[in-house]
Amino acid sequence: MWSSVDTSRKKRVRLLVALRYALAPVCVLLAAVVYLSPAGRVCGLAELLVFAVLAAAWFGGAGPGLLAAVLATLTLSRLDAPKYSLLGGWLDPPHLVLFSIAGLAAGWGSSRRATVLRGQERHARAMDASHDGFWDWSVEDDALYTSPKLLEIHGFAPGTRFAGRDDLIAKLPLHLEDRPMVARVVAEHFAGGTARCDVEARVIRDGEIRWVQLGGVAARDSLGEVVRWTGAVRDVTERRRAEEALRESEERYELAMAASESGYWDWHLSTNQYFLSRRAYEMGGYDPDTWNNRDDFRARINMHPEDFAKWEAARNDLFAGTGERLAMEVRYIVRGETRWHSLQGICRRDDTGKVIRWTGSTTDITERKRAEDELETMERKLRQAQRLEAMGTLAGGIAHDFNNILGAILGYGEMAQRGAPEGSRLARDLDRIIIAGERGRALVDRVLAFSRSAVGERVPVHVERVVREVLELVSAKLPPNVTAHSHLHAGRAAVLGDATQVHQVVANLATNAIQAMPGGGTLRVELAVESVDAPRAATIGGVLAGEHVVLTVADTGAGIAPGIVDRIFDPFFTTKEVGTGTGLGLSLVHGIVTQLGGAIDVASSVGIGSKFTVYLPRRGDSAEPVDEAEFTLPRGDGQRVLIVDDEEPLVHLATRLLEDLGYAPVGFTSSSAALAAFRADPQQFDALITDERMPEMSGSALIREVRGMRGSMPVVLMSGYLGEAQSEADEVLQKPLSRRDFAASLAKILRGNSV
Repeated sequence: MWSSVDTSRKKRVRLLVALRYALAPVCVLLAAVVYLSPAGRVCGLAELLVFAVLAAAWFGGAGPGLLAAVLATLTLSRLDAPKYSLLGGWLDPPHLVLFSIAGLAAGWGSSRRATVLRGQERHARAMDASHDGFWDWSVEDDALYTSPKLLEIHGFAPGTRFAGRDDLIAKLPLHLEDRPMVARVVAEHFAGGTARCDVEARVIRDGEIRWVQLGGVAARDSLGEVVRWTGAVRDVTERRRAEEALRESEERYELAMAASESGYWDWHLSTNQYFLSRRAYEMGGYDPDTWNNRDDFRARINMHPEDFAKWEAARNDLFAGTGERLAMEVRYIVRGETRWHSLQGICRRDDTGKVIRWTGSTTDITERKRAEDELETMERKLRQAQRLEAMGTLAGGIAHDFNNILGAILGYGEMAQRGAPEGSRLARDLDRIIIAGERGRALVDRVLAFSRSAVGERVPVHVERVVREVLELVSAKLPPNVTAHSHLHAGRAAVLGDATQVHQVVANLATNAIQAMPGGGTLRVELAVESVDAPRAATIGGVLAGEHVVLTVADTGAGIAPGIVDRIFDPFFTTKEVGTGTGLGLSLVHGIVTQLGGAIDVASSVGIGSKFTVYLPRRGDSAEPVDEAEFTLPRGDGQRVLIVDDEEPLVHLATRLLEDLGYAPVGFTSSSAALAAFRADPQQFDALITDERMPEMSGSALIREVRGMRGSMPVVLMSGYLGEAQSEADEVLQKPLSRRDFAASLAKILRGNSV
C-alpha cells in the first residue's frame, strides 16, 4: 500500500517539475510574439525578454528562471542584429548575464516565499489535526495568536479575536475556584520559579464543567525578562473522568473488601511485584507495607509449613495446567496462635496460556472452624449418648426380668433360712445361695443404674462422707505396691441424688485407677468445692455456671490411648483381661453423673497416667447425721392386701411374707382379674401391692383404675423403673424385695391412710 502511494506521489512531483520548467519557453515565446505584434513597437525586445525571464523565475523558481535567461539570449540574437560574433552570433554575453541575474534573483525570492508558504500551510494543517490548542503572545506589542482548536476547547466562536492577553484572560471561562490557582502558577513561572508551566483546571463550556491541561514556556531576553509566552491547551475531561471512575472503583473495591473482613493479594509474574492489602497484612500478623516482591512473601510467610507446602504444590500444578481457580483452607501462626484462613486464588494467562497474574483473597475462618469442631464434638457426644441410651433401655429390660428371678431366689432363700437348723449343711447351702443372690442383685443394681432407670429417692447427699466410706473400703483391699493419697475439702457440701449412686461413682473410678496400676503406683483422690463462672463443654456433658462439688480420681498407671478415649464410657467396653472386669464400670459412672446433672472431664497420657474429674452441681449443705435406733419390723393386724404380679413365684413369695407379718394377702397373676375382684367389692381390700410391668395392664394403669373407684386406696408399686407411677403410688419399691421392705412400706401407707 505504501509503495503505491509513493509511486503516485513521485509521478505528481515529476509532472509539477516539468510544468515549472515549461514556463521558461512559454514566457520567452510570449515575449517574442508580443515583440512581433504591433504592440512590440512600444517596448523593446530586450525589455520584453527581461519580463519573460522574471515571469518564469517568479512562478517557476530559480531553475526555470535560468532556463528562460538562456532562451531569452538566443531569441534576442535571432530577432535583433547580433552584436557579438561568439558562436556565430548566437551568444550575447552581456544580455546573458543580465537575464541570468534577473532570473536567479526572482527565482530565489519565489522559492523562499514558496517555502514560507508551505511551512505556514504545514503548520496550519498540523494545528487542525492536533487535539491541542495553541497560543502565542508577544509581550512587546501585546500581539496574541490563538489557534482555532483553542477557541473550540474554550467554547469561543470560530474566528474570535482578542485585543491582547488581558482580554483573553478576562474572557477565559475558567472555574472561579481555579482562577487563583492558574494565576499563581503562571506568575511563578514568569518570575523564573519554574522551567515550564503545567497546570490542570476546570472550564465551564455550554454549562458543562470540563477539564483542560495548560502547558506553556516563556521566552526571555538577556536580562531574563519575558518577551514571549507560548503554550498549548488540551481537553483532558475524558481522561479525568476515567481516572475518577477508576478511583471510585478502587475505593468501592476497598470498601467491599473491608466490609467482607477479607484481605487480598496481587502478583504480577513478569515484574515479580507482589501487592498485599492492609487487611491481609493485619490478618497475617505482618507489619504493613513490608513486602515488595514475591521473594519477600516466601521469606516472611508465616503459614503453617505443612499447609504452605500443600498450597505451593497446588499452585504450581494450577500454573502448569490450564485451570484458573484454586481454593484451600490453611493454617497461619499469628503471634503464637493458630488461625485458619480460607484462600481463594485466580490466575490470568496470556494468549500462549502462560500465567501472567495471580490474584486472590484471604478470609479468617477461625471462628467457623472452632464452631465446626465444637459441633463435631457435640455430635460425637450425642451419638455416644444415643448409644448409651439404647444400651440402657436394653439393659433395663433384661435387669427387670432378672430381678423377678432373683426375687424368688432371695425370697424363698430367706424363708428357708429361718427354718433351717443353725450350723447344718442345709443352712450353709442356703447361705451360699443368698450370697450368690446378693451378688446377682448388686450386678442388677449396676445395670439398672447404668440404664438410668434404677429407683432412688433424690435427697441431699453428704458427698465427703460417702467418699470417706469408699476410701476405707478401698484402702482395706489396696495392693501393697499402690499408695493412696486423699485430699478431701468439701465439708458438708451436698448434691441432690442417691447416696448409693454417689458411692458407686467413687468406687468404680477408684477401682479402675487401682487396676490401671498392676506394677504399682499412686492413687490420688481429691474432693473440693469450685465455682464455675461460665458454662463450658467437658468430655462428657457440660459444666454449668455455679458451684460444683468436684471429685478428682487420678492414677500413675498406663494411661489411655487417644484412639479409645471416646469409647471408654461405652457399655461392655473394656481393655482389661478376660474375667477382670465387666465393662460396665465407666458406663455406670456416665449414667449416674448424667442423671445427677453433672459432667466428666478425662485427661490421660500413655505411660504417665489418667485423671477423671467429676463435676456435680452443689445443692446446699447436708444435714447432720441422726443415729437411728434399732426397731422391730412392724406387723399387720389382719388387713386384706391385694397383690398383683405376672410372675407366679413372686405372688406366692409375697403372699407368704405378708402372712408372716400378720396380713391377709390375696394374690393375682393377672391384672385384669385383680381389677375385676376389686371392682366387685372396692371396700374389701385395705391396700394394693402391684408390679409395674405386666402384659395385660401395667401397674400404673391398674392404680388409676383402682383410684377411680376408691380415691384413698393405699398403693405400693414394685418396679425397677421410675415413671409416672411414682406419682400415682404412695410407695415405690425396687425389686427384688425383702421382708423388711414389705413391712416398712405397708406400715407407712396404712398408718398414713388411717390418720
